[in-house]
Amino acid sequence: MTTNLDSISTLHPDIIQTQILTRLDGPTLASTATTSSYLQSLCSQEKLWRDISIDTWPSINDPRVVEAISSFPSGYRSFFADSYPFTEHTWQHDKHDPPTGLISAVDLYYRGELIFSKVQEMEMEKGKSGWFLSSPFRVDMLDPKESIPTRIQYPGGHYEAWVREMEEGMRLNWIVIDPIKKRAANISSRKAVSARRNWLTGDLEIRFSMVVAAETEVAAVVSCGSAEAWKEVDEEVGGEVHVRDVRLQVEDIEGKCLKGKDSLVILQGLLEGKRSCEDGEEERAKGRYEEYVGMKKQWKERKERKEKAQDTICMIFGFFLFVILWSFILLR
Repeated sequence: MTTNLDSISTLHPDIIQTQILTRLDGPTLASTATTSSYLQSLCSQEKLWRDISIDTWPSINDPRVVEAISSFPSGYRSFFADSYPFTEHTWQHDKHDPPTGLISAVDLYYRGELIFSKVQEMEMEKGKSGWFLSSPFRVDMLDPKESIPTRIQYPGGHYEAWVREMEEGMRLNWIVIDPIKKRAANISSRKAVSARRNWLTGDLEIRFSMVVAAETEVAAVVSCGSAEAWKEVDEEVGGEVHVRDVRLQVEDIEGKCLKGKDSLVILQGLLEGKRSCEDGEEERAKGRYEEYVGMKKQWKERKERKEKAQDTICMIFGFFLFVILWSFILLR
């Protein structure tokens, strides 16, 4: 090992930086930096991490994000260390003030091709912070009538097979950045955890979910449909697929969106949570989602049984009340 390091040190630093290190991905570059103090100094160059970060998440090459990253302790290296691994939620007490001025950087891929990329600030308008914190939380990356064309074609027929193909081919990175606390976190499951048709709109909704607590889910949802906002993709004829909605919401086990304050506290817990780069994290994220769906089903069944029991008790009580009333009338 020492011989290899000695031979590397004989190379000119420019050759190592421009011909070798630029070919490495982020995790490999980070591992290389731990092999020697010499390589650590070369691997710590800001330009290396900037290029890797922008190549991984094209949306961050936005002036607002660039300015936020410039304040991170080690710039793009700190940003990559925060955003590349999966994050584990750390519960935040309600007494902590929810974060403000968060930035969303979103990149959507299909079969390795970038089809949507956008940055948006989660700013609360002056005088409306109370309304924002007490209203259902939702971040929409597209305007209601906006539609993003893609190269994806639905050939027509075999709709269920196409749905499975879309679920397997889509990947989403949704990075939340806190410029004040200088932290970032990728809150998407990366791979889709489910894909199903919204029978109200006709769109295909692809879900990227992180289950952060026993009864809470952070869900990024991508809706795909035809070019026309009022028309769904024809199952027989097919056609070009457009991205019609990209949104983030935090839901409880009932499927209800949490309020702004509670949702921001959840996001803060993800920003400050532990990071994990273990293999199989994407599959585990889907497994946790499937367990969560099972819990939702059980909760719904218990609720229905409880409501049914309450209805039965009300009916019995009403019947006895009716009998007593008529008995009183007849025996008077």
